[in-house]
Amino acid sequence: MCFKECVAELSSSTVFIALPSKGRLFQPSIDLMTSAGLIHYFSNDRSYQACSRMKDLRIVFNRAADIPRIVEKGVVDLGITGRDLVKESNADVEELLPLNYGHARLVLAAPASKFKELKDLLNMGRIKVATEFPNITKSFFKEMNADVEIIGVEGTTESMPNLGLSDCIVSVMSTGSTLLLHGLKILAVVMESQAVLIGNKKSLENVEKQPVINYVKSIIGATQLAQGKKLLMMNVPEERLKDVISCLPCMSGPTISRVEAKEPMWEVITVVDANKVFEVIYNVKEKGAKDILVLNIDKVIL
Repeated sequence: MCFKECVAELSSSTVFIALPSKGRLFQPSIDLMTSAGLIHYFSNDRSYQACSRMKDLRIVFNRAADIPRIVEKGVVDLGITGRDLVKESNADVEELLPLNYGHARLVLAAPASKFKELKDLLNMGRIKVATEFPNITKSFFKEMNADVEIIGVEGTTESMPNLGLSDCIVSVMSTGSTLLLHGLKILAVVMESQAVLIGNKKSLENVEKQPVINYVKSIIGATQLAQGKKLLMMNVPEERLKDVISCLPCMSGPTISRVEAKEPMWEVITVVDANKVFEVIYNVKEKGAKDILVLNIDKVIL
C-alpha cells in the first residue's frame, strides 16, 4: 500500500493530528493510535505521515517539542506531546486528555558531593543552571527569589556540572540512572509530566471539525481506559449469588442474567483491573463461582 491510496481529498471537516516523530513518546503514541483503530497503515519510511481509517482524519509526525506550537498556530488541530513541552512552550492550547504513558519528572539535580539539600544550592548566591527547559526553570527559581544564570543546552545536560559549566541542571528524569551515573542528586521535583492530547482552541469550536475531534478524543479515551482491565465472566449457583457479588469490584455494577441449567444458575459479568484478576478469581471461587472466563477488553466507552 502507498500513501496515495489512503489519502482522500481534504474537506472543511478534515482534522489533522500530529504525533511525536521520535523519542520516548513515539512508539507508545503509535501503539495507542493503532489500538484505537485510528492508524490503518504506517510504513515507517520517513514519510512523516500515517494512514487513518477515518476519512476526515490526517495523521502527521513532528518533533514532540514543536507540536505545542503548531497546534497553537492551527497548522494541525490536535497533537500528542509531553505536558512538560506544552508548559515550556507557553503555547495557548487546550489539554484534552492525559494519556497515562511517557511518565517522567522534571527535576533539579546537582553534584551529590557538593550539595545535600536544596537550601545548600540556594545559599551559594548566583546559580548557574544548565537545562533544555529555560522557561520552566526560570519560573521555578523565580518563585524562590533565587539569582540564576540559565544556560540553554540540547542533550547531554547531565555532564554540564562535571565539566564546570553549571552548578546544577534541570532535566527530564525517567529512571534516574543517568543522574546517578554522573554523580548527581535530585534536590527538587520541578514538575510531573506525561503524554497528553492537546487541541487548537479555534478547531475545538469549529462546528465542522467537532464531530471528528470528539470521536478521536472519545475513542482514544475508551482505548486508554480499557488498558489494564479484564472482562470476568462466571456462572454462579443461585444460592451463592449474593456472596459472589459482595466480593466483586466493578464499574457501574455487574451484569447478571439467568443461565438455562438443571440447577438455578446465574451468569455474572464484570470488569476488573488486570493486576487484581487472580485475587478476584480466588475470592469468587471460594464463594462458589465456577466456569470462570477472563477476556481482554479492547475499549471501554462510558
